[in-house]
Amino acid sequence: MKAKLDFGAASVTLFIALTVSYVLCIAGDLIFGWTMYQAWMPLVPGFTWPVTASGFIIGLLWIVGYSLYLAALLVWPYNYWVSRGASGGTQA
Repeated sequence: MKAKLDFGAASVTLFIALTVSYVLCIAGDLIFGWTMYQAWMPLVPGFTWPVTASGFIIGLLWIVGYSLYLAALLVWPYNYWVSRGASGGTQA
């Protein structure tokens, strides 16, 4: 029997991973002159370059939304199929 995934744990894990990526990209842009901000601008409406405090906070808010969305896309179908298989589905 496979264990179900926890939506809250998946959301927090995705939030931490995306936040670390976001902060590292912005730090790399500011310190090393990378151009990673070009990848974030289409994904995060309201994010501006050069970075401002409000643009940074807006980016974090979008990351919360993306984390919840990705967790829903991964956890709920997985839990559905695990519970369906455990409730008498055919086994090979």
